[in-house]
Amino acid sequence: MIHRVSPLPLVAALALSAAAGCAAPKPEPEIASAASQESYAVGYPQTLTDATTSFSQIQTEIRKELGQFPSYPGKLKDPGWARVRDVLTRADQAGKSSAYVERMRRVEGAFEFFATEKDEITRKVAGSAQFIVKKKGCDVEIGGTVAVTLKDSIDKQLEKELRDANEAHRLVERYRTALGKENAAALEQQADAVSRASYLVHIQLVEDKLRVQRMLAEADEVQRTFDASLAAERSFQAEKRTTPAEKKASDERIAEINKSRALLDSAVKQGSSLLPKLDERVQAMTREYDDAFAKLLASIDEKAKSDPH
Repeated sequence: MIHRVSPLPLVAALALSAAAGCAAPKPEPEIASAASQESYAVGYPQTLTDATTSFSQIQTEIRKELGQFPSYPGKLKDPGWARVRDVLTRADQAGKSSAYVERMRRVEGAFEFFATEKDEITRKVAGSAQFIVKKKGCDVEIGGTVAVTLKDSIDKQLEKELRDANEAHRLVERYRTALGKENAAALEQQADAVSRASYLVHIQLVEDKLRVQRMLAEADEVQRTFDASLAAERSFQAEKRTTPAEKKASDERIAEINKSRALLDSAVKQGSSLLPKLDERVQAMTREYDDAFAKLLASIDEKAKSDPH
């Protein structure tokens, strides 16, 4: 006698398998939280505060830039409005493209590094230059000149790096002769501003939102890390082999941990107050940007109606 197996369990299993296959895949690589690491926990309150503050500051920067959009056409004189529209449309698209985003991260990293280490770098470069000048028999102070020249050179090079990843600037190069020197220079600045505004709205603001959300989800684990780290330091100090110098260093680490732990509640409270508004504010800024850019293009289109080019 043949026993037939009901197909229902198999169908159910296949359905569950298919449902699992349709689930959103995890991003690759999947980056683990560092909340259990003492070094991360110590910097967590300030980092969370910075992320919360950055989210608000970026909105202010975006609105400031959008407020300049209406003035752009008036800064150009008979440029050939179809070309202008083309350039600014490419600038908008570039701001949310992978090439621009990757280059922006590299440029911002380099800029932040120089801003942080500027004094030390300038001191060493100026010192070397001053030594050479004196060796040549010249008694002149050049430290200030070196500092200004170094900063200007780095700023210009970083600007060039970012423009090289912006398709809008390739169009400016193509149209440079037809645009004329003044129009080309003005349009370069406008393309920079549109690309940055697009990047801030579509990329940076969203990344800051996700960062705040992720960090707030780590708050309890960070508190446990503080507790575990303090317990580990006290246990270390109680060991017979621990030297006075090691105990002193341990006391300094304990003081650092307690200082950060004291800031934890206020940082989490500030971030939590923003949490319910994050999605709403991202959507609102996106609408503001879209509206401002659409009006800019409409203004250009209106001028193009009487364009002889």
